Amino acid sequence: MRARLDRRLPSWTLSLVLLSACEPEPSPEPAWAIGLERGQEFGALLSVWGPSPSEVYAVGGNPEAGVMVRFDGAAWRDEALPANFPLANWVYGVPTGSETVLWVAGNDGQVARRGPAGEWTQMDLGTPSALWGIWGAADDDMWTVGGNIPGTDPILAHWDGQAWARVTIPALDREFSALLKVWGTGPTNVFAVGHRGVILHYDGQAWTQELAGTTADIVSLWGTGPAEIVAVGGRSNGMIARYDGQAWTSETIGILPGLNGVWLADDGAGFVVGTDGVALELAPGGFEWSLVDRSTRPDTLHGAFGLSNGSRFGVGGNLMFSPPWTGVIVQLLP
Repeated sequence: MRARLDRRLPSWTLSLVLLSACEPEPSPEPAWAIGLERGQEFGALLSVWGPSPSEVYAVGGNPEAGVMVRFDGAAWRDEALPANFPLANWVYGVPTGSETVLWVAGNDGQVARRGPAGEWTQMDLGTPSALWGIWGAADDDMWTVGGNIPGTDPILAHWDGQAWARVTIPALDREFSALLKVWGTGPTNVFAVGHRGVILHYDGQAWTQELAGTTADIVSLWGTGPAEIVAVGGRSNGMIARYDGQAWTSETIGILPGLNGVWLADDGAGFVVGTDGVALELAPGGFEWSLVDRSTRPDTLHGAFGLSNGSRFGVGGNLMFSPPWTGVIVQLLP
């Protein structure tokens, strides 16, 4: 009689097998995805901002009409702008108590404010020029910038809670047509950037010019504080500029196309977007970068934004073509 082969595993081996079977599968790394695609009836998206992962806004449109969408943490949905509001170029919000007041700058000198109750007020600055950026330290201390390229009337204006007033631009070392974005760390530390590498600084009393060693258009800027601000721009070649609290330095990144949007995390790491669908991560404190996504190529990404939970949003569309445009959002969600 043949002896039966005992195929039972030793107890220690069986314990390892059971332990392995109980171990959870490693979580997949977050992946970049197309969050929204829209056709010519909608237009392109130019700016994105939000106070929380469940409240992120993107604005844009076509030259005839502006559009806005909101991300609620799961999906993007249409939101209303004021009736007949033109192309919306930039969106930013400021806290008022427990609520957020939303400000939008658009074409034809138009600004819109959405109050805590959700009501819109549209304001006309009395200029036919586009307003490209808006930022403020408080609901009664807002700045907007703009101008047309080519043109001879760059726009710098301030809101004091009652009315908008144009501000005289100081004497500069070059001619330029427009200011493209404005951002600051507080009411006495505000920067405006624009055409031909112009950088202006406001110290609470007056605006003065600062130099970054570039004549490339500076399209956008963001920072973590007074000693760490990053600006990006360029047209054929990307340009990155850094401010350390004392002076600006800049580098032309020849391998990159023009850069349009930038946002900085608390640790100083930057998220940058630009032409040909590039989405970059910028190392803190320097000019080292790595490509993290290009899934929207050949579309141009114009606005960048992120949140402390790791969410990243890049918005744009086929902006290198004549309108009507199409729109796209690329996103990374934790």
